[in-house]
Amino acid sequence: MMKRVLVFIVMVLLVVGVQAQKKSVFDPVRVEDLRMDDAKAGYGTWFLRINTTLSATTAKLSFDEAGEFNGFESAFLSRIGFGPAYAHYIEKDGQAVNNYSINAFLLTPTEGFTNLAIASTFSMYNVNIGLGYDIIKDQPFKKNIFLMFGVQMTL
Repeated sequence: MMKRVLVFIVMVLLVVGVQAQKKSVFDPVRVEDLRMDDAKAGYGTWFLRINTTLSATTAKLSFDEAGEFNGFESAFLSRIGFGPAYAHYIEKDGQAVNNYSINAFLLTPTEGFTNLAIASTFSMYNVNIGLGYDIIKDQPFKKNIFLMFGVQMTL
């Protein structure tokens, strides 16, 4: 039941964001869409976009038999995911460029795993770093947390 409520909330937020920006999440961002102010040093515009992750390396917390922290276990993330991104765009060389964004993902397994995961990342240009949580029943919370490092593509 909790998963359904979470999915419903995410969908409502996506619809509200798209209505507010009056631009589809699938439409390309053009320079004409950017709000630029010459009086300010910084400029740019935020857009709600659809985000996908293609590959990442994870660093999962590792614990010994007594439950004491003993380092990290790194592995290639064998999952793919998608979700909303709140992306900031600027004009660079006559093109609209996504320079940073805040992203959320629902990660699905591609091999070996049977569980879903949720993750949130911060990206600057096309490199991101984030925190994720494996949804595994009857496992302690601290064993399900992982860090993500990777590359993203925002549509």
